[in-house]
Amino acid sequence: MEPYNKRLVTIFSILISLILFIYILSESESVYPIASSFELGKLVGHSTKFIALGFIIYKFIEGIIVSDKKLIVRNILILFVVNILIYSVIFFTSPNVSFNQFFHPEAIKYFIGYFSFSIAASFVNTSVFNEYRTDIPDSPKPEKILRKYFLRSIIYTLVLYYVFVEFANLLLQKYIFYDQTINYLLVAVITVFFLFLFFIIDRKKNKLERKIVIESTKAETATAQFETLKNQLDPHFLFNSLNVLTGLIEENPDNAIDFTTSLSKIYRYVLEQKDKEVVSIQEEINFAKTYVNLLKLRFENSIDFEIEQTTFSETEFIVPLSLQILLENTIKHNIVSDQKPLKIKIYKKDNYLIIENSFQPKETIKDSTGIGLKNIINRYQLISNREVNIEKNEELFRVELPILTQKNTTMNTQNFDEQQAYLRAIERAKELKKFYAHLGTYVVMSLFFFILNLVTSKGHWWFYWPVLGWGLGVALNAVKVFAYGSGWEENKAKEILEKEQNKKWQ
Repeated sequence: MEPYNKRLVTIFSILISLILFIYILSESESVYPIASSFELGKLVGHSTKFIALGFIIYKFIEGIIVSDKKLIVRNILILFVVNILIYSVIFFTSPNVSFNQFFHPEAIKYFIGYFSFSIAASFVNTSVFNEYRTDIPDSPKPEKILRKYFLRSIIYTLVLYYVFVEFANLLLQKYIFYDQTINYLLVAVITVFFLFLFFIIDRKKNKLERKIVIESTKAETATAQFETLKNQLDPHFLFNSLNVLTGLIEENPDNAIDFTTSLSKIYRYVLEQKDKEVVSIQEEINFAKTYVNLLKLRFENSIDFEIEQTTFSETEFIVPLSLQILLENTIKHNIVSDQKPLKIKIYKKDNYLIIENSFQPKETIKDSTGIGLKNIINRYQLISNREVNIEKNEELFRVELPILTQKNTTMNTQNFDEQQAYLRAIERAKELKKFYAHLGTYVVMSLFFFILNLVTSKGHWWFYWPVLGWGLGVALNAVKVFAYGSGWEENKAKEILEKEQNKKWQ
């Protein structure tokens, strides 16, 4: 909600109230002479009316300010339709009325009066509801806050009715709002009904908001963790490769040149793949072969590398650079020499890609942080429920990487949204087509009922019953399609996610 100047609103409300109050007093003598009496004994009564009028105008303006500007026109139209239906029911159920009196000026005054009251009540209670939504999140006792604003809304609505009793009757020059206890009780009961209705809706929306915020936070945290893990790949690969290059320069400078050339090609693959969530196994296998050939420039026959001849499907994936990291680790943590060659084998078994090597650990490992293997495990945890299995004995060290056959969508919802957009558009088009067909049928049949009533029994107007009943169904259908249909939760979820995103990145 945009901030507003309460002092300016207060001054503006007082001025409007004063002008309206003076105008009504000056005009009331010709209509209700008793109301024009401005004796000293009436001063308290007039002051009370003026204060009530000013207060209601203030809350009315405040309600307009805090309302969602996109929904104001829609809400007024809904109130208009509801008032038309209520007015029609009251009119046609009244005794001794005819259809030509439907648009009589005196009858129209009733409609204007109650329509104006419903709009005023809507905005006055919007201001109350806005205060409630502001206070409820930080309150240790939400029940107390609920009771407070529940009672406040009832009082404000009763004050509003009092203002209409004192002023609307004079403006319309007709008694529409009666100053009787039963009327105030009726207003209070109707207010309580709508408060319960809004409370149920608000509670459901709050529950949805909390759920969306929690899931949004989880998703953003997981995304951040995943990005951090991917960013570790760059320096980890470069650090280990430079270690190999350093050793190669000391042992065989000529091979160091070839190693540097091949390293640039391999590093290009690292840059291309490191930002992906998953990569096809065949790509990783091809890269592993290239990388092992690179290692052999230094270790020559000290590495015995074997890959089982298996054809992998294009829909089988593992996390990027996992083979390269595991191959690095085998070199880093094991003795590699002509006397004791390091045996490395890659093969598929039971929906796992297995990388195993002969276990011949070095006596001392300097500067080992264990980032590589942890990185693979953590990335799998973020995009899959399947775990990386590690097995070690005196002879072998084995890592089993789960083969993924479906890309997880938790980390990237954009592709899902794009895939679903077309289907949602089709469903929306069907809903609109169905609604407009319903509306067109309603208009045609309403005209048919009217003509039939006019021809068969002109003195007895029965057509409004099916028209009103059907019209209520059309109105409810319109609310479902254009306001709170089956997609409102999805729209609300997107709204909350966008709001949370704006809070964190602006």
